[in-house]
Amino acid sequence: MMIAAVDRLIPAPVDIVWNLISTSEGLLEWMAVEAEVDLNPGGAIRWTHENDAVVAGSVVEVVPMRRLVLTYGWESGGFPIEPGSTTVTIELESRGGATMVTVRHEGLDDEMAKAHTEGWTHFVGRLCERAEGDET
Repeated sequence: MMIAAVDRLIPAPVDIVWNLISTSEGLLEWMAVEAEVDLNPGGAIRWTHENDAVVAGSVVEVVPMRRLVLTYGWESGGFPIEPGSTTVTIELESRGGATMVTVRHEGLDDEMAKAHTEGWTHFVGRLCERAEGDET
């Protein structure tokens, strides 16, 4: 199995980035047109992209402002990955007024790892643009 990986230094404080990745409202700002997040271990996480593809999984681990681990898969309209069958770990590290974001998506075959690296790169770019927009 392969891993999709994206690392990006976002010029925004960790609390802004955390809110964008860990709340329904935050996901609507950069990732989704609909989102549900139960930020408790075992809680459901689900979002719908602009193209109506739906990602679904559950929260595995929450360390506020530092780490979010969730299971991941496509409920409809996406790639042939069963909901909850892969794992995404998003880690945040405060670096002064900036945040280092590390995304690791595990449990993918070569083709899916390549596709999801491209997808995460795109969406982490959108996360960066949105987080920077909160800097005033």
